[in-house]
Amino acid sequence: MMQAMSAVLGFVTALLLAATAAPAAAQDRTVLGMELGARFNLPQCGPGDGSYPAKRCFVRTAAATAAGGGDEYRVFLPSAGTPAYVRGELMVSVIDGILESVHINTWGFEAQHGAMSALKKQFGEPTRTGLKAGKNTSRYRHRVQTAEWVFSDFSVVFDGVTGSIDWGLIKVSTNRYTQLMNDYGKRKVNPVPSGSGELRQKKQ
Repeated sequence: MMQAMSAVLGFVTALLLAATAAPAAAQDRTVLGMELGARFNLPQCGPGDGSYPAKRCFVRTAAATAAGGGDEYRVFLPSAGTPAYVRGELMVSVIDGILESVHINTWGFEAQHGAMSALKKQFGEPTRTGLKAGKNTSRYRHRVQTAEWVFSDFSVVFDGVTGSIDWGLIKVSTNRYTQLMNDYGKRKVNPVPSGSGELRQKKQ
C-alpha cells in the first residue's frame, strides 16, 4: 500500500515539475494579420485596389518619414474579415524594414465595447484601465474606456474616444518605437541650439 502511494506521489510530483519547467507561450504580437517586430512584407497597393482591396496592401504617406525615424505607411484592409470596430485604413511605422508600430482608428464610443472585448480576447486582462469624460455631450461623461497592456517587448494602448465621439484609437508599439518617440518628444521640447557645440569650444 505504501509503495503504491509513493508511486502516485512521485508521478504527481513529476507532472508538477514538468508543468513548471515548461516555457511560457510567447505573447501573440499579430495586429490584423501583421506581426509586430517582424519584417514588413505587405505588397504596395495598385491603381485598382481602392479603399477596400482584395488583400492587405500599403501606400506611402505624404510625410513618408515617421516622426521617430523610419518610414510611415497607410495600410488598407479588405472589407471581408476586418473587425467592425476598425475605421478606415491603418497607419504603420516601419524602421529598417521592421514593423514597429500600428495605429488603428476605431468608430469611437459606439465601438469601444467591441474593441475592448477583442483586445482582451487576444491580450488578456489589461495592465491598467480607466474611464474618462466624453467631451461633446454629458451623455458620454465618465463612460469612455481607456486601457493599456504592457508586455516585455511591446505595449497596447486603447482610447475609446479621441476628440470626436465617433473616433477612437488603438496603438500597438514595440518598446523600441516607444523609446524613439519619447526621445523625439524631448528633442522637440528642448531642442539643441544651433552652433551650441561651437560656442562651448570657443569658451574653453
